[in-house]
Amino acid sequence: MFSYDLKVGYSCNNKCKHCVIDDSKDRLVERKKSIDLSTEECFSLINQAIKSGTKYIVLTGGEVSIRRDFPDLLKKCAEEKLSITVQSNGRLLGKNKLLSIYKDIFDIRFVIALHGAEKTHDFITQVNGSFQETCNSIKNLVKINKLVILKVVISKINMDSLPEIVNIAKNLGVKYICFAFPHGQGAARKNFEEVIPTYKELKLYLDRTIEIAKLLEIQIEFEDIPFCVIPKAMHLVGELKYLNGGGAYCTQVKEETFNWNQVRKDIKSKSEKCSRCDLTSICEGVWSEYAESF
Repeated sequence: MFSYDLKVGYSCNNKCKHCVIDDSKDRLVERKKSIDLSTEECFSLINQAIKSGTKYIVLTGGEVSIRRDFPDLLKKCAEEKLSITVQSNGRLLGKNKLLSIYKDIFDIRFVIALHGAEKTHDFITQVNGSFQETCNSIKNLVKINKLVILKVVISKINMDSLPEIVNIAKNLGVKYICFAFPHGQGAARKNFEEVIPTYKELKLYLDRTIEIAKLLEIQIEFEDIPFCVIPKAMHLVGELKYLNGGGAYCTQVKEETFNWNQVRKDIKSKSEKCSRCDLTSICEGVWSEYAESF
């Protein structure tokens, strides 16, 4: 069974310093094309995915919740009996009108971006007040018993506050966090020196984060963190979930659909030392631009 990741557009009410979509958005702007799909285009892609056999869909962007047709997209997916994941910055998700829609959808979960305490988060999103809006939405979603997963993009800006994010999650009632190492594309490429840390710099903060998560009974995983960076907690490497097979297909805005599980491996690299590691057959390595830079 495969999941389908539908990027409905690149418009967003945040402007995160690490956002990877900037390059794709810039290409559309240069070609004088819309950076967002129409409702009809979204429905067409959803129908194609259903015909291909998917039961799982991720609605993402940009920011999906700023669209006027967001309720229509939710209702369409629910009517088709799809398992829905909404990936969002969360700022608008807690509105009463939307909450009333979620209550009627059983199979829905939310992956919400939170990148630090208030000052750090707002600096990264470049929007004052975004932290409070996101936290308020998370609280409202938890109140109606919806599954919320925090998605934290690790950076030089927030790496010293990673342990603090676990405490924030606990206070918000969130029980699962995904920490992701940044892909140096888009805004992260433009802000590379400000955003991209080395694994050596990160290690102390990752170890402390793991300790606090265990103490507070918060489940965590790490994306794009190799086994050798967290040797005492290798079970937390997020890519392990892909070993069971299945596909993760994605359609960028006005581009061809691709298999993310394959593309992801193609844009990663390993060093010569990696070939001598016992885990090389299951380790994906690091983002290629990281290997080139460091």
